[in-house]
Amino acid sequence: MSAATVIRPARFVGDPDASEATLRPPEGLQPQAITLETKHLSRSVVERVLVDDISMQVQRGEVLAIVGPSGAGKSSFLRLLNRLDEPTRGTVCLNGQDYRELAPRELRRRVGMVMQVAYLFPGTAAANVAFGPRQNGEKLSSEQVAALLERVGLPGYEERDVGNLSGGEAQRVSLARALANAPEALLLDEPTSALDDVSARGIEDLVLSIIRERRMTCVIVTHNTAQARRIAYRTMILEAGKLVTIGPTKEVLRDR
Repeated sequence: MSAATVIRPARFVGDPDASEATLRPPEGLQPQAITLETKHLSRSVVERVLVDDISMQVQRGEVLAIVGPSGAGKSSFLRLLNRLDEPTRGTVCLNGQDYRELAPRELRRRVGMVMQVAYLFPGTAAANVAFGPRQNGEKLSSEQVAALLERVGLPGYEERDVGNLSGGEAQRVSLARALANAPEALLLDEPTSALDDVSARGIEDLVLSIIRERRMTCVIVTHNTAQARRIAYRTMILEAGKLVTIGPTKEVLRDR
C-alpha cells in the first residue's frame, strides 16, 4: 500500500465496551504468516544483561503488548527489533529473513518506530512526514503528505511549525512520519504515557484503525495494563530481561 493511500477508519475498535472479538487477529490469518520472529535474542552491556534469550513470534496484523516492571528490558527488547541496538546473541527475522541481511535504512523503513516522546525535526509537520521517504530517494507529493496528516487527524497541518504543537499533535505527526514509509511492522514505545487520557485514547483508536486497514504488525511497550487489555490480543511479560509468559491478553493479565 502506498503512502498516499487513504482509507477511512472502520468502526471505533478501541471502545472499552467492545467485545473481545475486536482484539482478535484478522480473519484469514495463517499460522505461517509471521512478520517478526526473535531467536534467542539477547543483549548485554558490560556485565549487565538487558535482554536474555528471548524467542517469540508476532503474526501479520497482530498487536502484541509488552508489559513488565520498570527496568525489565521492555524498551531494550523493542529497540533490538529494528536494530537500533545490536544484539549480542541471537537474531530477528522479518518475514522469514534474518534482519542482519538487510541494510539498516531498509530495515528501519520496513519496521517503523514511534517513541515515548515525539522527537521531531525543527520545521513544519509536512517536512517531518516527508523525511523518511526522502532518505530512501523518494519524494512525497504535497497531496500525499496532506493525506497522511489527515489520516492521523491533523487536516491542514502541513505548514504548522512542530514547535507549536501539543503533545498529542506531535505524537500524531510522529506516527504519520512512520506511516509515510509504508512499514510492515510498527513498534510503539510507551507512545501515550506523556499524554492526557483523552489524547491517549485518541492515539490508541487511531493506531488500531490503521493497523486493521493496512494489516500491519504492531508491538507496543506499555506500563498500562488497561491499555494492553484494550488494544492487544496477546501480551508478553518481561522481568529482568527474561520472557516470563506470553499468550492471550485476557489470560496473561488476569491477576494484574
